[in-house]
Amino acid sequence: MMQTPDEPEPDDQQPLESRSAISLENEALVWSLASVEAYQPAPIDINVGRAERIELPALRWNRYETLPASVKLTNTGETVILSARWNGESPSLEGGALDGRYLFSQLHFHWGQTALDGSEHTIDGYRLPLEMHIIHFAERFGDQDEALSVPGGILCLVYLFNLKSNPNRFIDPVVKGLGSTVLPESYTKLEPFPLIDLFHAFVDEYFLYWGGTRNGPQVAPMLWMISRTQEPIDFHQLKQFNRLLDRRMRPHHNLQPSDTGPSKGRHLFHVNPRTPMAVSTLLIEPPQKFAHTRWIVDRQPVDWSSPDACRQYIAKVREYLAKKKSDDAAKTLCPDKESTTSFES
Repeated sequence: MMQTPDEPEPDDQQPLESRSAISLENEALVWSLASVEAYQPAPIDINVGRAERIELPALRWNRYETLPASVKLTNTGETVILSARWNGESPSLEGGALDGRYLFSQLHFHWGQTALDGSEHTIDGYRLPLEMHIIHFAERFGDQDEALSVPGGILCLVYLFNLKSNPNRFIDPVVKGLGSTVLPESYTKLEPFPLIDLFHAFVDEYFLYWGGTRNGPQVAPMLWMISRTQEPIDFHQLKQFNRLLDRRMRPHHNLQPSDTGPSKGRHLFHVNPRTPMAVSTLLIEPPQKFAHTRWIVDRQPVDWSSPDACRQYIAKVREYLAKKKSDDAAKTLCPDKESTTSFES
């Protein structure tokens, strides 16, 4: 089992027996909502101010650090999917509100035409540049097809990306592979790497809700977990997704227009919050794998601890895009002119 962040310290004023009882009550609460809310539309808008704070057992990540035997990247014409095969057991997730063990199936990405409209989920009403979904199915069903129609059969982990001035070296193998999957239905084999390189394990501080997505004519009811900490990507890496062609041989993006506003009665849970009061939906701290890099030292002056952090972020991206358009026009007139941007190193 891989190393994960330390679990939250128990409250000294609250007996462990009482905490266990509370966790069991919260697990029962989450599952009591499945039969109705798992069929309500997803994605939704994520806002910490309207989330219900609950305590659940820590998540347990298994074998995500194990090197796969093979890794495959496929352009389906709708998205780009990363799949992998292991000689032994597949990576899995358990704990929290999960009913048993959930096995890794595949991961895929959602992006837009610009850096302003990439994510499927909105954060405080705004979209971020890129969103990654890591799909799991409950081991008790045997395979993903059997699990698709049952609430709790499918788990989707969500990681959001924001623009940074330096490239993310961990996602670079995927970005480079996109050049070999420009055509729809094309694929390429990547040099195997541990999947945990692409994201970070979290045991607490995440959002949880039920919601369904269309799987042809059917609705696939799923449990969603959204990380509060983002992964980074630079502008050049992001633009490689826009090179992919859809089934009509056009540069495509796979963001489907959707109303991400909360439905009446929909529950959004903030699981195991570390502080008594959270005012910002997302966290500024980098994942541990970036602790010894300059990732956090960035030229993007956004205060991620403020309630309107996403509004600040979108304003800065708009400024960057306007400046880039102006610089590109100037380069056309004066090719020797050098320019710099706030997002590219």
